[in-house]
Amino acid sequence: MKLTIKRLDFLRLLTYVNQAIPAKSAESQFMNFLISCQEDKVSVIASDGTISAKIDQPLKDPKGNDVILNIEKGLIQTPAKYLLDIVAKLGGEVITLNMVDTNYLNISDDSTNFNLITKAGEEYPNVDLDIPTEKKGFKASLKDLKKLYDTTAYAVATKGPKELFYGVNVMAHGGKLFFLTTDSYRMARYAVPETDQEADFAFTCPVKALAMATNIGVASDCTIYFDDQRALFTADGVTLSTRLLRGDFPSVDRLIPPTFPYSVSVDTAEFLAAADRVKIISSAEDKNSQVKLTISKAGGVTISARSTNYGNSQEVLRKATFVLPETEEVFEIGFNVDFAVEAVKALGTSKFSFVFASPTRMFMAKNDDAENIQIITPIRMSND
Repeated sequence: MKLTIKRLDFLRLLTYVNQAIPAKSAESQFMNFLISCQEDKVSVIASDGTISAKIDQPLKDPKGNDVILNIEKGLIQTPAKYLLDIVAKLGGEVITLNMVDTNYLNISDDSTNFNLITKAGEEYPNVDLDIPTEKKGFKASLKDLKKLYDTTAYAVATKGPKELFYGVNVMAHGGKLFFLTTDSYRMARYAVPETDQEADFAFTCPVKALAMATNIGVASDCTIYFDDQRALFTADGVTLSTRLLRGDFPSVDRLIPPTFPYSVSVDTAEFLAAADRVKIISSAEDKNSQVKLTISKAGGVTISARSTNYGNSQEVLRKATFVLPETEEVFEIGFNVDFAVEAVKALGTSKFSFVFASPTRMFMAKNDDAENIQIITPIRMSND
């Protein structure tokens, strides 16, 4: 096997698939890249056993410029970390990878060379990256997928027993494509219209896979294939396969109260700045950044925090307006301010509203986009 290729183009290939390399693995081969040189392209594959990625580089780029200057067929495994570091730090514009014997790969530019111990490519685990030929894929805009991901991914669970909540629920229904996430303390859903009005499906895939899928490259569209076990994303020379997570996602509609008698409209910049200041006190005692929002006909809208050991903080949201029932003078609710801040940022607007059904029920952060649903669970303040 021999490959002479422009260094930055090869670095792009390695950097992308390296996202699928695990931090550690009982299967040593998953710490390696699988490099396949063919007559007309080079392919790089990486996998952690759940998510597998392959990226192809043809001889020329889309503009017709030479990328691969010389190629001889072969298949090898190389340590991912060290190959990526070597290619990133070499100084030449062109590098050559040359299999010098059955166990060593020489990597060189015009002044530096390395010899990496390799393994036979044939020993790499079988990862299913075949594009189905018997079924039609669902085509989605990469721009839409990126917007859906950015608006919802923050609410994916990072700990807890429910594996399902470590993923993003992807659903097509009624001419719309939805992303839904939850960690059981908050929930985010966003939807965009899709041209395929007949599409009707739902599956849940790991958040890491969708992060990679929404960052595929410069292509405008991505095609998604799926069955009961896995989903496959293809675009721009990239094929990404992921095992799906099993189970039924909770329904947003069941969590949204029919009415919201309490609401407050807030300037986003003012809220974010005030929240960052007020939470200094609550975070000092590792109270999950608990703050209290108070709506008062006499005092306006404030957010506050209290600590037995460190004191208290309070800030008036002077640009805020609110709605309270005529029979009530004050409404108070406690919540994790970090959760609220992430939800507000996901709305992406200069103004937003919190709407409440009661101090003990889930509440919403919302803007004028009815498809952007951000739900947060209140918490009982420990100093109440």
